[in-house]
Amino acid sequence: MVTTQTASTPRARGVPMSAGAYHQLRQDIVHGVLRPNEVLIETELSERLGVSRTPIRESLQRLAADGLIVMRRRRWYVYEHTLDEIRELYEVRAAQEGYAALLTCERATEEQIGAIQQAATSVRYAAAADRVAANDAFHDLINAACGNARLIEEIAKTRLFYFNQRLAHAYQPEDMSRSTAEHDAISRAVTSRDGEQAQRLVHEHVREAYRFATYLM
Repeated sequence: MVTTQTASTPRARGVPMSAGAYHQLRQDIVHGVLRPNEVLIETELSERLGVSRTPIRESLQRLAADGLIVMRRRRWYVYEHTLDEIRELYEVRAAQEGYAALLTCERATEEQIGAIQQAATSVRYAAAADRVAANDAFHDLINAACGNARLIEEIAKTRLFYFNQRLAHAYQPEDMSRSTAEHDAISRAVTSRDGEQAQRLVHEHVREAYRFATYLM
């Protein structure tokens, strides 16, 4: 897949080429620009990102170590998670993000609380095309305010962003309403700094997303 180079590419951002290429490719995989089982060709990626093949090759090795791509018949492919792996990832997410919400209630600044409230409002009024990004921003703000860098890093590893987009496209109006109500309830719990309630609500919210996902598998 070859797309037009944008300002988000490594060269435009002015970061080291190997690190920039890795970051861009990782983002493209987790956000579904590069789809599961899509072949990754070094020459095409090099042209797209405007870098030589050396940083592309280094980036592919890092992505393989992350478990995001796999080598088959001497070609790199975007890894497609099995159904059991998706279930396990959702279970881990429920535990991690629930605990992050509890910590956020204890540690978040008032400014962070305000940003979470605003993000919940943004989800409520987001257009269908923008809903995934608004949803991710809401959860990212809660996670980021937990004050535990290691936990934030581990959460990022278990987020199936491309799968979130697939779910969002399948949502019916009643599903949207339910999800919005869940976000509002989480926001209220965080705002009132009710850690146990926030943990329970986030845990159930992630579990509910998995239950919905089972209908698409």
